[in-house]
Amino acid sequence: MKELTVQKMLSRVHYKRCSDHTELIAVVRVLSEFIKCHPRIKLLVIDSIAMHFRYDFEDYMLRNRLLNKISRVLIQLASEQQLAVVLTNQMTTKFGEDKSSYTVPALGESWAHACTYRVILTCNNGIRFATLCKSPAHKEATVPYQILKVGIRDTTVNICLLPSEPP
Repeated sequence: MKELTVQKMLSRVHYKRCSDHTELIAVVRVLSEFIKCHPRIKLLVIDSIAMHFRYDFEDYMLRNRLLNKISRVLIQLASEQQLAVVLTNQMTTKFGEDKSSYTVPALGESWAHACTYRVILTCNNGIRFATLCKSPAHKEATVPYQILKVGIRDTTVNICLLPSEPP
């Protein structure tokens, strides 16, 4: 087996920085052709889908139409090219009538319906958690994890000692 190095891994990464929503839409439009030219691509990550749509977008109907178009293109691309598509979304704080606060995905409910799976990553008292919030095949669940030099691993934290409610 060939030696795997950081340089070898990064040499196989294709990266495009989008400075605004117009550039992101343009990139999404040409992804199909790009992936056809690079058939070994099996993972597409957009970090963050919310960045260009969260602020400075006064027309929410237009914003939602553009986001829906992006989601349809990405779903079709994932299906046709057997490609995993991961989108990150930012979280924002909402306040209840009783002045309590809670976090919600930044793009709101209209975007939440576009996702097939939703995983929320949190950290509480130095312990990282991944919560599966939406899935067509699995029930909601929360698991602790840790990030090590060798990758993402199960944690050695005793779950019985954690609070009953995940973060």
